[in-house]
Amino acid sequence: MPPITQTKDEQIRAEVVTAARGLFQRFGLFKTTMEDIAKATGKGKSTLYYYYASKDEIFDAVIKEDMEEVMSQVQIAVNKAGTAEEKLKTFSLTKLKILAQKATLNSVVFGEISENPQLIKKLKKDYEAQELELLKNILAFGVAEGEFKKVSDDDLDSMSYIMLSASRGIELATLEDCRIKKMGDRLDFILHLLCHGIKN
Repeated sequence: MPPITQTKDEQIRAEVVTAARGLFQRFGLFKTTMEDIAKATGKGKSTLYYYYASKDEIFDAVIKEDMEEVMSQVQIAVNKAGTAEEKLKTFSLTKLKILAQKATLNSVVFGEISENPQLIKKLKKDYEAQELELLKNILAFGVAEGEFKKVSDDDLDSMSYIMLSASRGIELATLEDCRIKKMGDRLDFILHLLCHGIKN
């Protein structure tokens, strides 16, 4: 299959997103200006505005690209895991390792206060929807394989949300601590509680 070639417009958009990502990671959304992005790309502001109506639109493009990359890598890793319990652990560990390298997406996922809270809220909601869908698929796989008991679709939705909330709390603490290696042990404990309960 021949490599996919980019059009000139696609190439310029990609250059803008790459340059903007570096600036957002260093300075954040609030302190980065369109002029900064134009200088980083070596293009005039008028060229920038031809492709993107605002800085927020560029930020949106950066986050969406990062989201797609994270979810793609997480999905590949999850598919390689054998059991549903292994898939759940792989989901969180893989996501955390990639997020640790993506400061811009990290700030969205864990709630950066910015000049545009509505944009951040929308991006976070989109990201969470993708996470919940993947978690629900893992749980459904566990049910189909007889690893988990049969539950309704509503219960699957609730379980996905609970698991995402639990893993998100661990992820935040781990990133703040910068001790990703401890994440595995904590996840093992949480997953044991969630999958097996605390009854004798």
